[in-house]
This record gives sequence, structure tokens and C-alpha cells, in this order.
Amino acid sequence: MGLGYGSEFQLMRFLGHHRNYLNRIIQNALNNEGAIEWLDFPVNENRCSGDGEWTGIECFKGNRDDYNDIKDKWRDFWPQRGNPMNWDGVFKIGDIWFFVEAKAHREESFQKCGASSVSSIEQIKKSLQDTQQWFKSTSSTNWIDSNCYQLANRLAFLYFCNQCGIKAKLIYIGFVNGYRRKNGEVLSADEWMKIWEEEMESLGLDIKEMSPYISFVHPDCVNPQIV
Repeated sequence: MGLGYGSEFQLMRFLGHHRNYLNRIIQNALNNEGAIEWLDFPVNENRCSGDGEWTGIECFKGNRDDYNDIKDKWRDFWPQRGNPMNWDGVFKIGDIWFFVEAKAHREESFQKCGASSVSSIEQIKKSLQDTQQWFKSTSSTNWIDSNCYQLANRLAFLYFCNQCGIKAKLIYIGFVNGYRRKNGEVLSADEWMKIWEEEMESLGLDIKEMSPYISFVHPDCVNPQIV
């Protein structure tokens, strides 16, 4: 974790020091005044902070009675070796689950698939193909080959939740002035939206048509104010 910069630091800072501001801009983006219930982060003694991130479906454990059924379906859907999706935060509003991706640097948004085993690659390809069809992607190639693979697998997770009867959405938090370095720092909400649009287009998706599934907020790290 960077001290004073970076998405992990900024999210921890806003949850600790500016939570009302963060909650308000999220509620505004969702057009939802419901109370936001953040899940506490899991313990990870291997990290200096002592805390980790929620991964894959683990946040449902102890929070849903059908967790065992979800776990069985998850084995069929996504590889059990390697690293599943890491969530920067998870919260609920009513019965809807929201999964947070926090970014403070442009290059955080563009990543390739790191799977190496043939069986894992084939399983991911199948799940992404089903996801592409469900979202009506116009892309002619499998998302596993995209340089926006992280967004692709997050959308696959939404598709999986839908198939399990779980109401789930993504929240992308693009911190403005969040990196405090010259190279790669994003200085405006408009600049972040261009990045999100570029990602969506690379996956054959229209960002406006994806609004029921994913929302974007842009906290200003220099001047956080209640809106």
C-alpha cells in the first residue's frame, strides 16, 4: 500500500475519514438513498496491515443461507486454482450486493489474463463466452484475450450472481488526484469516464446500456466535499 497515494490507500482513507462524502456520491450515482452497509474487511496476517480483501464468493459465506449451493456452482463456473477476483470493497443496500473496484492510476484499468493451465483457460473462456452472450457484447473475440480482462471477469461475476439469483452490481471508484504522481495520474472525472468508455468499447459494450449493472463515482482526493 502506498503511503499517501494509490487506490488502496485512498479507499481506506475515504472509508475512515470521509465516509459520509463517499456514501453520498455513491447514493447519488445509484439514485438510491438506502443505507449503505459496508462489510468489514477480512483478516490477513500475511500483510503488514493485518487485513486482506474479499475474494471471489467468500463474502457470501455466513451472509447467505445458500452459500454451499453457490460454492458448488462457483466450482463449475470459475477455476479454483490461482487468484479469483479481488474486491477492493463490498457493501449492501437492502438485498443488493455491490462490489467495488477502486482505481487511482490509469494503468490499473488495463490488464491481461494471467491464467496458465489449459484447464483453467478453457473454463474461463467458456464462462466469458456465456457472459458475453448475456450482456449482448458485439465483440467477435473471447474476452480472455482482451487487455481489459479485469473488467471482463468482474462482469462474469455479475453474470454468475444473476444465475444464482443474487442481486449484484459493480461500483467503479476512480479517484481524482488519487495517485499524487505526474505519470498516469487522473486529474478529472471526465478523464476517468473516457477510460471507462475505452474499456467498455474494447469488450464490445455500450457504457450507457451497462448502467443497470455498473456505476462510476469519482471522489476528489484533494477536496472531498459533501454534495
